[in-house]
Amino acid sequence: MSPEYKTAWKGRTSTTTKAWGEEICIGSLHQIQAKVLLLNAGFSTTLKYYSNKNEVLFVRRGSALVEFASEEYLRYPEGAVLQSVVLECGDVFLVQSMCPYKILAQTDCEIFEIGDNSMALPTRLEAPEAEQ
Repeated sequence: MSPEYKTAWKGRTSTTTKAWGEEICIGSLHQIQAKVLLLNAGFSTTLKYYSNKNEVLFVRRGSALVEFASEEYLRYPEGAVLQSVVLECGDVFLVQSMCPYKILAQTDCEIFEIGDNSMALPTRLEAPEAEQ
């Protein structure tokens, strides 16, 4: 049996233009993925959730309102109410899998997003055209 050795490698970022600004994908290591979200003031992401991905949001610059709900929202959306929290520079916010959320930029924002399942795709509760 041959030994397996840990190593290191170099990667590259990729940038995608979004209706709300830019998303810079830093890359992933196994199941961990990091992105930098550059949201323009007054714009928002869509309301979405991940069935098998937890995310940590770190506000590096700016101010954002995050609207979120527990997974109960997915079963009873007509009776559920979105909660909201304002995140300022230096704040950290955890969103667990199955919890819908959206980010509304109050000022131009730089938000680091770190997730634990790089292959997970979001389920959008709003059409992408609704992004503003």
